[in-house]
Amino acid sequence: MTRLIMTAFGEPVDSVALDTTPIRAPDAEEVVVKMEAATINPGDFLLIRGQYPIRPALPYHHLGVEGVGWVVSSGGSARDLVGKRVLVLPTYRQGAWADEVVASRDNVMEIDSDADGLQLAMLPLNPITAQVMLNRFVQLEPGDWVGQTAANGAVGQWVIELAKRRGLKTLNLVRREAAAETVLRHGGDRVVVMGDDLEQRIHDALGDQKLSLALDALGGDTGMAELSSALKFGGYAVNYGSLIGGPAQISTEALIVNEVRSTGFWFYNWLTRASRAEVESAYRSFLTLLDAAALNVPVEATYQLKDFREAFKHAETERAGKILFVFDH
Repeated sequence: MTRLIMTAFGEPVDSVALDTTPIRAPDAEEVVVKMEAATINPGDFLLIRGQYPIRPALPYHHLGVEGVGWVVSSGGSARDLVGKRVLVLPTYRQGAWADEVVASRDNVMEIDSDADGLQLAMLPLNPITAQVMLNRFVQLEPGDWVGQTAANGAVGQWVIELAKRRGLKTLNLVRREAAAETVLRHGGDRVVVMGDDLEQRIHDALGDQKLSLALDALGGDTGMAELSSALKFGGYAVNYGSLIGGPAQISTEALIVNEVRSTGFWFYNWLTRASRAEVESAYRSFLTLLDAAALNVPVEATYQLKDFREAFKHAETERAGKILFVFDH
């Protein structure tokens, strides 16, 4: 088995190493998955830098949280999965940045799909995050407005896509004009570039409308205070990431006058607390769309594990699509 492991907390290019070791035999409830593809996500880098809620003991052998592959062997109770294509779920209990993965059968999901492996590898984390947040906090109706920071990010683009399918409108904050153009091409209804007089420009973009839900992936002073000021009475401000760092900021006036509710969302909590039936239902709704070629996430580049440093550098640049590892067998 060839895999990436973390040897220290720090910059990913310096703190990760390529490791080759014999794969262990699976226990009774485990399977061995020969990987097709695995995604590189911003959260992976936060974990490596020691900035993620999970701070593992070192050396850490479970880098990479999501991917897709084929079950090639199993322990005694999981033989029914041998030969099946599976999603590797982002439970942090196995690492997807490896050509072979040993995982509990509870941490994979059998899929009956011949969709593109790259698209499947990107399915377990970002689209479900967007879907759960749009469903969980507010009963959204067609015509309602959702605001978000980091609208050009992977989750942000999924929020736009899912909102369009439900007849919702999106107000999208970005930090650069080039990102604004990307969001508009993707179908965002309104785009505001961060800068001076942000609260007024959000008001101008909305006109007489108010947000029902505001989503923030960044933390710190990155627009959430201004978005929360545009929420309707009883609306929800949800922070689901801290890519910039610092405490999420909410308008005090919105909290008091409009009784805006502020909460957080961590996908890991949902995945590990939801019923298996709920989890599988969420994924199967996306598999149907993938099989119908109704969804396609942009991919900028793919890399082999041995080229992980180049992959990491590329993943942290401005780009138009995701970066993934692929595996030749």
